[in-house]
Amino acid sequence: MFSKQIPQRSCIACRRLENWTDLIRTVLVGDEIKVDEDHRMQGRGAWLHSNCLQIAIERKAFNRAFNYEGQLKMQAVSDYLKGLSGH
Repeated sequence: MFSKQIPQRSCIACRRLENWTDLIRTVLVGDEIKVDEDHRMQGRGAWLHSNCLQIAIERKAFNRAFNYEGQLKMQAVSDYLKGLSGH
């Protein structure tokens, strides 16, 4: 019997390879980064560990992942991660 392998994705901040179920998918909508909780939003996705947001901001990983020049709004991602941590 063959076991189905879980697809792997890499975090845009730390570049570690993980199962896609362990990462958060984000999508660029206009100039705002949105969290794609259902993994069904259209467009290119960027994957991120829940504890790598600050690293991604410092390294401008979202700009690179989405090939976007300019300031990105990340309030939705920040609020989502605060909700995960329970603060």
